Amino acid sequence: MSFQKQLFVTVLILLPALLFSQTINFNADSTYSYINYLSVTIGPRPMGSQNEDIALNWIKEKFNEFGADSTFILKFFKIKSDKSSVNTNSGTAVGIFKGETDSTIVIGGHFDSAGREIPGANDNASGTASVIELARIWSQRPRHYTMVFAAFGGEERGLVGSKYFVEKYQDINKVALMLCLDMTGSDDYILTLAETDSMQAPIWLMRDAFAIDKALGINRLQYPTHFATLNNIGGGGAGSDHIPFLHKKIPAIDFTAGICNSPIHTPQDKIYFISKVMLGKCGALADSLLKKYQKFGIPTSTNEPYMLWSVFRTPVFIPSPAIAAFTVVAMLLGFLAFFISRKNRLIIEKPKRIRFSGLKLLLMIAVVAVCVFFGEAFLQLFKGLRYPWLIHFNKYLWFAAIWAIAGGWIVIQFTRKWRFSPDPYVYSKRALILLFLFVIIFMIFVSFRLALYPAITLFLFSLAILIPNNLMKSLLSFIAPLSMFRLMFNEIFIFPARMSINGGFNISSFGESFLYSGLLIVILIVWYLPSIYLASFVVVSVSRIKSSLKLFRQPMFGIVIVLIILGYGGFLYSLPAYNDMWRPSIRVEAEYNIQKKESKLQLIGNEYFKDVSVKTDSLENYFSGRSHKEELKQLFTANWISINGAESIIYIADDTLKVEVNWQLHSCVPWYRVFFQIRADTLEFKNVESDLNFYSTKNRISFSWLADPPDNLNVKACFSMIKGSKIIRKITANYVEMPIPIEVKSELADIRYRTKVVYQDTLDLEMRD
Repeated sequence: MSFQKQLFVTVLILLPALLFSQTINFNADSTYSYINYLSVTIGPRPMGSQNEDIALNWIKEKFNEFGADSTFILKFFKIKSDKSSVNTNSGTAVGIFKGETDSTIVIGGHFDSAGREIPGANDNASGTASVIELARIWSQRPRHYTMVFAAFGGEERGLVGSKYFVEKYQDINKVALMLCLDMTGSDDYILTLAETDSMQAPIWLMRDAFAIDKALGINRLQYPTHFATLNNIGGGGAGSDHIPFLHKKIPAIDFTAGICNSPIHTPQDKIYFISKVMLGKCGALADSLLKKYQKFGIPTSTNEPYMLWSVFRTPVFIPSPAIAAFTVVAMLLGFLAFFISRKNRLIIEKPKRIRFSGLKLLLMIAVVAVCVFFGEAFLQLFKGLRYPWLIHFNKYLWFAAIWAIAGGWIVIQFTRKWRFSPDPYVYSKRALILLFLFVIIFMIFVSFRLALYPAITLFLFSLAILIPNNLMKSLLSFIAPLSMFRLMFNEIFIFPARMSINGGFNISSFGESFLYSGLLIVILIVWYLPSIYLASFVVVSVSRIKSSLKLFRQPMFGIVIVLIILGYGGFLYSLPAYNDMWRPSIRVEAEYNIQKKESKLQLIGNEYFKDVSVKTDSLENYFSGRSHKEELKQLFTANWISINGAESIIYIADDTLKVEVNWQLHSCVPWYRVFFQIRADTLEFKNVESDLNFYSTKNRISFSWLADPPDNLNVKACFSMIKGSKIIRKITANYVEMPIPIEVKSELADIRYRTKVVYQDTLDLEMRD
């Protein structure tokens, strides 16, 4: 074979491989490097901070580096809500890569972090890095649709950047689709969030996401149906930057990995816990969606509201009218079951009737509910910790279940001589009435979707009443409460549980702990009381179950339960409560009042202090025991704040003064947050005006800045007030610097330093000509 032929054959063989090698794919290593720059090189990025501004400009330059047709920063300076107003300096970095058409796909995620000590590696340097990586690879691909890559600021303060983008982006009406990436670096299920209380992602978008997840072999995509149901109450308490787009009726979807097993919103949200494998999977999922729509087009069809259930990783869409219809059917069936049960009630002479069976059961479930918390309480006692379950939360849930069974055995022992009605109707009517109440209240005041959960229980229990077969009656009664159970223990139940330890900073006394635990017990009793009456109905209706219950009462079962508690409790005792990922926190808080010259220095932890050392120039302390709040006997001064400027009366009418103020607030130490309040000692302010963002009530005007505002703040405002009123000015400033050298060490906990300085004075305005 000639050399030319050999060369030709070789090229033919190698050409596919060469072409494949040139394919531009999502690169997890590249994404990881972006996370490293955002979370390590730059560090924590709270809204308005200097670090956030550095990140904002860096992201914009990355878009420029990739050859974007247009890049800019959409700045915002004011945040206003119903009960607060904030002045800040934040924005959204935007890179536009034009396609064959002006119709646009937005790919975005927020780049700010939740606090000054929080690196935000997963939440959300990972999502932002994925957006940047997608911009890199799509800058080198043909594009039918124009692609806008956006890194939003202020998400942690209430989706501020994305809301502002939707309001101000001039081509927002050309946006046909939005993909949001909020956490892509944790080895967890990928949750897709795609709805608000009033809008949802279209069915085609959800179907495509699940289909691509399965086709790529990722098989990590889940939809948190039960969490979404609760989250939509009152407008939605948790979400991401896709929500403003949904409110604008733009198809949008969010992908989130790590809500349950990533230490987000804590100082442990570090790059060490980022999974490159997961970065690749999340990136491939988003990239494949983009490929599909760039090649085949974006559907324009809309759909009626639905409820999505993920069944064996396959999305099942239930139309909202079907939910309403089922709820009505469940109520009708419940009415039928009520009347049938009443018709079949036992005829017992009045003197022989046993009273207060329902109340006795209520007392019994109260004991069981209290016992649920005993396991945690005993391990708290023996381990000397407030939150021994932080790492192994699910294992402690099983311990709570064991204690619930133990509580059941205990109440059976103590109620041996209690007499209960043998009439099933006594229990069925109570269960049905409570379920009716839940369904009706949720239907009227919340939604049919929330009402669906007690409606499912009502439907199954009604069938249990109507079906004579004891086996079916028992089975239906057993599965009937599961929907209500699943709503409470939903897909991300562990996340709010872990975040609840922050409440430990504010719970100091036994009384406060008792009230907190008491509230949880009341919630358990109210929610599961219908299930107890339901179970009681089955016990008196099915003789075999009643016999089994008598067998359960035997001491042998009590001994078995005790052995299980001791064995499993010993296992839990051996497990660590904290590690490098899950840790408690200690706040070192200094407070100084300039006018009163009063100072206070204290340590506050959400966990008991364990081997905590404190050292200043004049004292050394060591704390280890059942204390999480200690005041340090250390005097200091922090005269860091001053206020200058003038105020003038510019108009007088009857007893009303119109006052114009021009004040300069100054700090000689960089402040982190500033709150400035103007208060009238009597009556009220009217006609308040200022170029700054402010919040006003009857006799109060409030200004706030965050984070890292300039050392000099100019406050210009005018307002009307009654002649003779005095103005009280108060500045409350927070700092990350301490007023004295202090070092706090703890192997167990993270340390956060804060100083609060208060300046207050009173102005007596006199009438001037």
